[in-house]
Amino acid sequence: MAKDNEARMPTSQGGLVQYYDADTGMEFDPKVIIGGVMTVAVIGIALNTGILI
Repeated sequence: MAKDNEARMPTSQGGLVQYYDADTGMEFDPKVIIGGVMTVAVIGIALNTGILI
């Protein structure tokens, strides 16, 4: 069917258009993310058990 219409097949990205540069934005070290999640979890547990109240 594509040959009949002389249409091109989509690229490996599925034909999606990128609206922004992939190199822009904020980058975080995975250690910072894990540390932040662990801190929130510890504070949440401490609040639920009544340690920080």
